[in-house]
Parts: sequence; C-alpha cells; structure tokens
Amino acid sequence: MKTVRKLAGPLIVVVLLGMMLVGASCGPHDFDSFFGGRKPLVAQDYDLKSTTIVATPQQPIRPGKNVIWCGTFQLAWNEIGDLIKEPPRFLLQPPMVDALNNRTFTRDDLDRESYVALAGFVRDGIFGRIDSALAQTFKGKASPRFKPSFDLTPRPQDIVAYSYLFKHLEFPVPFEKLSEPLVFAGSKVESFGTREFKSGHQHMYEQVAIFDYQNQSDFVVDLAVKDKRDRLILAKVRPAATLAETIAEVQRRLEEPPVKMTWADVLVVPKFNFDVTRNFRELRGLHLVSKDPAVAKDLQILAAVQNIRFEMDEKGVRLRSESHVSIGCSSEPRPRHIMIFDAPFLLLMQRADSKRPYYAMWVDNAELMVKR
Repeated sequence: MKTVRKLAGPLIVVVLLGMMLVGASCGPHDFDSFFGGRKPLVAQDYDLKSTTIVATPQQPIRPGKNVIWCGTFQLAWNEIGDLIKEPPRFLLQPPMVDALNNRTFTRDDLDRESYVALAGFVRDGIFGRIDSALAQTFKGKASPRFKPSFDLTPRPQDIVAYSYLFKHLEFPVPFEKLSEPLVFAGSKVESFGTREFKSGHQHMYEQVAIFDYQNQSDFVVDLAVKDKRDRLILAKVRPAATLAETIAEVQRRLEEPPVKMTWADVLVVPKFNFDVTRNFRELRGLHLVSKDPAVAKDLQILAAVQNIRFEMDEKGVRLRSESHVSIGCSSEPRPRHIMIFDAPFLLLMQRADSKRPYYAMWVDNAELMVKR
C-alpha cells in the first residue's frame, strides 16, 4: 500500500491539451456564442501582476504566481521548422528558442477538427491559405482576432506562421452553481461542484473520478466530459520546480486506480473567465539563420503573439487560442515619431480646397483645456 504523502499546495488546474477537451461541436453559431454572456477579464501580459503566460511548460513555478501554457504557440513554431526544413535558429539565441525546438507538443496531441496550424512564405499565398484553412476546418464558426498582418510582412520572401484552436467541453450533467463563495488565497470567488447531497446529485457523482487521494490538500480528480476521448484533470498538489515536472507527476498519479465520488464527498471548483494576450517580446528582433538557400538572409522575428480565451463553470470549459509569428525584413526600422502636444502649438481648421483657415488657435496654456 502506498505511503501517504503529506503534501499541500495550491490548486493546479492541469490543462492536458489533446487529452482533456471536447472537439468543436457543430452548431449554428460561431465560437463566440459558446462563451457565457459575462464579460471576461481582458488583459495584456504586462497588465497581469501575478500571472505568467509561457511559451513552453518547462518554465518554473513560483510561489503566489499563476502560470498559463497553451499549445498554439508551439504549433505555430513547429510549422516554421517544417517550412525551412530545420529547427529555427537565430543569432544571440535565447533559451526559449531551444525549448521550443524540442517540440514537446505537436499535432499528434490534438484532434484534427479542433485546430489549424500552418506556415509559409508570402510568395506562396500564406495569408489566403490561413483563411482557407480556417474556413475548411471550422465551417465559418471561427472569428479570428489575431491573424498576422500583411503590412508587417509584405515581401515575397517573408515568413508567416499561424495557429488557431477551439475546444468546447461539456459535462454530461452540469454541476451545481454554488451560492456560498469559495475563499482562494484570501479572495472570495465564485465556484461550482457539490457540497451536500441533493436529489439528482447522483448523476454528478458518476462523472467525478478520484485518483490517489492522500488528504484534503493532496489529490487528483478527473471530471468526465461528453466526448470520452478527452479528459479534464484537476490536481491539488504541491508543485514541482516547473510546470512540465508538475504535469508529469500528476500524470503518473493518474495511473493509480480511481474511486468514484459518493454522497459523503465534497467538490468545489473555482470558476474562470479571462481573455489574455501575450506578446513574446524576448523573441522580437532575433535574426533567423538558415542553411536553406531558399530562405532570405535578412529575416528577423517582427511579431510573436498568443491569445488565450478561457472560461470554466458548472456547464464545462470553453477554450479558444490563437498564435502567430511574423518573420520579415531586418532592414533599418522606420523612424519613430513621438507627437505629444505638451508645449505651445497651433491648431487650424480649414477647407481642403482653401489655403486660408476658418478657425485658428494658438495654445500656450491649459486654461481652456478639459481638466481631470
């Protein structure tokens, strides 16, 4: 019998892409309609004080910090390597590139109907291919917001990579929306699950498998979803040094025989609703080095972006993510223009066909300006 481990730690929701979420369902609406009506937390990565969005799971877990990883950026990166027939290499290469080149996540970890991932040269019509792939795979339901810009990479030899993922997971039986707030790290948050037995709860219990329960601070649960090919796993465990190591330990514990939830058990899970965007600034400006003579010698990363829209409640989970990498000309950048009217200036209003204004104002103080 396994020795009981005395472990404690924060709740870690392990999103095992390719194992957990149900594929895009075929309803009449676009993917936006699958998300609830409540406004999500919308943020750029630099707005998030306690959350880090990472390119690979080989990133450290630090006390008090959330870590989010989604496979779309890795998928787009893999496509660049396939295009140039070698792992992308750069002058002054940061460790992130080495981690991405390990390809710890690939197309094989997803069902084909849930994603698109492709890369190509502008000369080969990559922008049109992206639109065609989205239309063919998602039948008009995808509403992409982070497709790469042609203005950024207009030259025939420029490279663009793009990926889009949508997953809609539904619980066979919705859990209870709990009225009593859950206190997480000192904050009261909304939650779902079941705290006490009520009529009809038996069906909820049947969709909760409990793995390797040690104590109330150390356990793993698998919440069943409608598509039996997928899994949703939540693990309240002590984190390892990195996200990848923590995932590996939880997966090992999933090999233990599970037990089913009963009327005496309690399940309380916090809700999530966010829309966050990560700009991988540490990759921008890296000069691509390739042995392939078909790859231009003046290419550098101009943009590397990932967006993640995630919602989890008593009905299930919705996940939408987009990533793109634009690799273009590394010639001298366009001069930056700083235009801040914080000193005396002239304002004119005139007709386009006249050289004489019908209104003019010289501004030398703030008396007439709108005050805060």
